[in-house]
Amino acid sequence: MKLIKNYQSFIWHEYLERNKMEKSLLLSDETELSVEDYNERRTIIEEFQKLPEEFFAKLRHFQPQIGCLNCCKICSKFANCKVSYWNENRIRNVVAALKLTCMDFRSKKPYIVWDRDEHRSGVIFSYLDNDIGNYYYLDKFIKIVYDELGVKTRISTVGFSRYNEKIKELHIKINCNEILDCLAGVRLSFTPYEIGWESGYDSQHFSRNEYIQDMAEFLKIYKPYYDKVGAGSRKMCVELRYKPLVVKANVIVKVYNGYLTIATGNYLYVSCNKNCTMKESQILDVYDHTIKLTEEPQMFYVTDLDCDVCDEDNLDCIMEKYDASHKQKMVNVYMLKNADGEYYSIDPSISDIGNYGINIYPKTCERKQSGYLITERFFLNALYEYKKSIGIKAMDCFNYAEWRDVDKVVNILKQYAIEYERVKKYEKSMYINTEILPMIEAYISALKIADYKPVDIFNPDFTIDTGIICNMGRALKEFCGLTQKVNEPLTPTHERNYGYHNSTMTKEGIAWRLSCDYGDNLLIEKLSLKDTASEDGQVVMQKRIELSIKDEKTDMSCLKSEYLVPGQIKHK
Repeated sequence: MKLIKNYQSFIWHEYLERNKMEKSLLLSDETELSVEDYNERRTIIEEFQKLPEEFFAKLRHFQPQIGCLNCCKICSKFANCKVSYWNENRIRNVVAALKLTCMDFRSKKPYIVWDRDEHRSGVIFSYLDNDIGNYYYLDKFIKIVYDELGVKTRISTVGFSRYNEKIKELHIKINCNEILDCLAGVRLSFTPYEIGWESGYDSQHFSRNEYIQDMAEFLKIYKPYYDKVGAGSRKMCVELRYKPLVVKANVIVKVYNGYLTIATGNYLYVSCNKNCTMKESQILDVYDHTIKLTEEPQMFYVTDLDCDVCDEDNLDCIMEKYDASHKQKMVNVYMLKNADGEYYSIDPSISDIGNYGINIYPKTCERKQSGYLITERFFLNALYEYKKSIGIKAMDCFNYAEWRDVDKVVNILKQYAIEYERVKKYEKSMYINTEILPMIEAYISALKIADYKPVDIFNPDFTIDTGIICNMGRALKEFCGLTQKVNEPLTPTHERNYGYHNSTMTKEGIAWRLSCDYGDNLLIEKLSLKDTASEDGQVVMQKRIELSIKDEKTDMSCLKSEYLVPGQIKHK
């Protein structure tokens, strides 16, 4: 009898303790927990308590979804074409565990991400190797992490299929007043690599026309957010990214009569002064988007040749006839180094007339393929040229713009293509016609359908021309052998973004990631951002928390029955 009484007392004590613990595990809008959710929260908390304060303070990527069905062949994070994601219960369990554990370090909101002044304290990035725009519980995730943890969520996406009513509905919900304040920026990325765009016009399942309509749908739905916060990389914007324009070619660097000469393709650069010494330049200010370098540039004359420079004998003949006194265009030339050796960057900075950059890569012991990479910003240059013609500064808005003004910018682009063909810069002419113009015309169409204004084309805070893609992840093959190294920076812009010596990533230092995992676990990673440019990448520590409840999943086979990516053609 005494044994039974003691047992009953033990059970009652356990009940009280569990009830006390359960209340501490409840989120502000909860009154009870299932046994499964209670146990899961306890499991996660026990593992979170083993982590350093830095994990909570410098959490950067908080991902309720991994994997991406957009199949971009240049994916910077090698995203898997299988998608795993949390349902609302899992979101709540993870957030509750974070909230309770963080109380040991923090007594006020935000309970996480409070010590990341290098890159947006109080903001979490819900993406890394995924497209968060196609996450079925995005609206709930944004609201819960804001209400319970006091952090805002940034969204970056290539869009979604407007035929997916469930996804469409959640984005509409995000744009209601209740959730708008929970956002910390919305970016629509327009890239030529997404499956809906790259499939072109002839695919049985995807269409560029559908992609344009889907892009317009996203813009239309997020118009309330745009009207509320305005334009900006941390507000609402569209970023345009282009394929790299790479040409494999012989590169000759030689001194003639004391003048340093750099020749490739039908480009010839001759130093203005004799005994020119090129010192290695590095990024001076990582936060200056115009690209400032540590060394002063050397001035070179540039000559557009009638034919390609094939070898040194050919260049010798050209230089015998070269007249240095003939007035020519002058350019700034810098010498930089990456893991493959020296390379030359001509006019890498953006000025009030735009950017006409080119980077030249001689062969080295490491770099087996020589050639050049055009970084000229064709669309940006056309915008700047038109603004200048009507008396507006390059970075100013054009508030009274009309669609006919936009048409004139497109015509300038077309004229560039004609002029480059005339001077035998065939690669530039073809690139403008096949890559730049189709993207710009599609973007303009999407803005018109979504009832945006022509001023949004001219607003540099809304329409952000980022230039070519970076050599990150799967993009390596797009640079045609100019490097054999994954993630290696190839231009000053890339060096500023993620280079090893001085970049925005090195300034940020350490960040942490918390995401779902294909094994139905929680994945925790410590990221050394200064190692972004290394072949091994950022991850310096990895930990998994085993959970018993399964995540939800989709894969490429689901595209046959569901609308999961922009550009899908409606099933018959």
